[in-house]
Amino acid sequence: MVPSFFAHGLLRRAGIGILGGTLLAVPAFAAPQAATQGNMPPGNTTQADTAQAGDAALEKRLSALLAMPFASEMTAASQAPRIAWVERREGARNIMLSDRGQAPRRMTDYTRDDGTDLWGLALTPDGRTLAYVEGGDPEFPNDAPPNAGRAVFAGKQTVHLILPSGRNLPMGEGHSPVFSPDGSHLAFSHGGTLMVGRTGTTPVAAFTTPGVITGLRWSPDNRRIAVEVDRGSHGVIALWDIDGRATDISFIPSGLASDVLPVFSPDGQSVAFVRKQEPVFNTDPDKGRFWSIHVHDIRTGTERVIWTPPQGKGSRFAAPEGGMLYWTADNQLLYPWEGSGWMRVCAMPATGEGAPKCLTPDGAEVSSYHLSSDGKNLLYTANAGNADLWRAWSQPLAGGAATPLTQEDEEVTELFTAGSDVAVMATNVTQTAHPVMFDHGTRQVPVTPALPPGISFVTPQNVRFHSADGLDLHGQLFVPPDDTSRRHPALVFVHGGPRRQMLPAFNAMGYYSNAYLMNQTLAAEGYVVLAVNYRSGSGYGEAFRNAPDTGEAGASEYRDVQAAATYLQHRDDVTPERIGIWGGSWGGYLTGLALARNSDIFAAGADFHGVHDMTGPDHPGLSPQQNREVHETEWRSSPIADIQHWRAPVLLVHGDDDHNVEFEQSTLLARMLTAQGIPYEDHVFPGERHAFLRTYDWLHAYLWMDHFFGRTLKQAQK
Repeated sequence: MVPSFFAHGLLRRAGIGILGGTLLAVPAFAAPQAATQGNMPPGNTTQADTAQAGDAALEKRLSALLAMPFASEMTAASQAPRIAWVERREGARNIMLSDRGQAPRRMTDYTRDDGTDLWGLALTPDGRTLAYVEGGDPEFPNDAPPNAGRAVFAGKQTVHLILPSGRNLPMGEGHSPVFSPDGSHLAFSHGGTLMVGRTGTTPVAAFTTPGVITGLRWSPDNRRIAVEVDRGSHGVIALWDIDGRATDISFIPSGLASDVLPVFSPDGQSVAFVRKQEPVFNTDPDKGRFWSIHVHDIRTGTERVIWTPPQGKGSRFAAPEGGMLYWTADNQLLYPWEGSGWMRVCAMPATGEGAPKCLTPDGAEVSSYHLSSDGKNLLYTANAGNADLWRAWSQPLAGGAATPLTQEDEEVTELFTAGSDVAVMATNVTQTAHPVMFDHGTRQVPVTPALPPGISFVTPQNVRFHSADGLDLHGQLFVPPDDTSRRHPALVFVHGGPRRQMLPAFNAMGYYSNAYLMNQTLAAEGYVVLAVNYRSGSGYGEAFRNAPDTGEAGASEYRDVQAAATYLQHRDDVTPERIGIWGGSWGGYLTGLALARNSDIFAAGADFHGVHDMTGPDHPGLSPQQNREVHETEWRSSPIADIQHWRAPVLLVHGDDDHNVEFEQSTLLARMLTAQGIPYEDHVFPGERHAFLRTYDWLHAYLWMDHFFGRTLKQAQK
């Protein structure tokens, strides 16, 4: 997990792959100069031997780095010091399990880098039984499963159960498994169908309803499930009794909005939830109150509003990924709110009497939070005191100062409780994401990933600079480890999202963990690299995240990309005429924008699955004239609007089963570049998704990019 309040997706990968195999068993990389694509001229064949030797060394380095163990999808047992997580190693994913932070056990036996994801992990309260999802896409769980490995027949998205004996039982198609508080039952969703069964037996369909089920929450007495259902224009919450006697679906009285994040009271007789609306496009941010907290009494069927935020900051609902409501034993509701302009966790009486009290510090964002097992402390991760450093904290609910749980030399953005223990996912400059457990203050690290032999990293420098309109910006600078008295080519890296934040360490999100190791590799090859955290990203407060006129509304964040280039131009160790740019998704959009508007600044760019035409359909609630004006702004904010000014060469890489950014965004750009005679190199991964599922594909995309910049920035400098 990384600091963010939205899904990774922006809107809604030519390579030849091999079925099966692992990362270290891929065939030798075929340099693009041997088979050029698009309008890109071939490289200098007089340097073929040197290039092939360099390619082999680079492939060895990147293969070793991408093969490092990377942990994700952590879960914990609520009543036992046991955690489980997914480990990706050499392209294959497997589930690991650890007790009290001791050396882990591998619970599955997957061996192929075929893109099959493992996710949705859940443990029974005692930690003895594990559920997980094999296949599918956690971002689009109700779409057809991906087939990045190009199997003859695509796999299914299947819920599995691993029993205490180690036996692995498939439970059927679906996702998001959740155990009851006593571990006796398992529930999961499959589209609009709720599947429920006793743990260890095959679940059966409890009911089917229009829409898709997006969340499940059990009552403390194990009797009911609150089911969150997305119906497109609105969302409802269904209540299901698992005793088998129900003949009708019971719904909490709904409104013309989306009801989300249900939580039961400690006695199981009431449900609190958030009711939210999406403002009409271009609504004044200081107008409207677009969400509220409600409580539904199951016995009486009555529902009441207990709190609505005031107009202004925090009047539109936002929550950290995975954020939820908590109902404490002393009848307090804990919820996320950014009324001060910062994402904080606040509390108020479930009766609705009294004003909210925010528990986490102002001027800092919270990315993950849980109640301690005894219910006395709020455990959370936040960037308090340093916007580029995320630590875990413990805050007594009764009052008092927060205590840091983690160190200042690691980044921690995700936290869980495992019985009385606390588990976090940590990274640092040289270590990929790995779990760390705290047993009453004693630190235990089940896995300690290390850089491969012979590879060293530079320590990224946190830097600050300003945009032309005066915005204070943060970034990380990767400086080559050689003699800095000479000048180097340079690169600006722009992350995607855009609700993301790059950090001076490995990232807890696989996509950006890979980007970090690539930026380190580029620095080792002699590039000065600046990763810029531009406006509309997360980590720096609501005003920065919701900065005006970003993206299709005016691309104001491009000023921050220009500021990053200006910063590099004024460094004594950078060749100003040899600055490139690279990024994916929203970063691909900004790469395209940079080349279209400023080929005089950016000499080359690598655009991974970016958006190039920002115009969209009409916005409901706007007049025809208003929509025409909006579309004009969207067009002017698009890279292709300035295609006539584009001169610099570009590398385009896209997977053709991308569900976040339409593949046609890249085919459109390629056609327009061809018409303008602009040099480009293009590669497609058949069957790949937005965030490439196969390590094999990440390896080759990065090799292509490195070779591309070698030709366009390095060789051109000589």
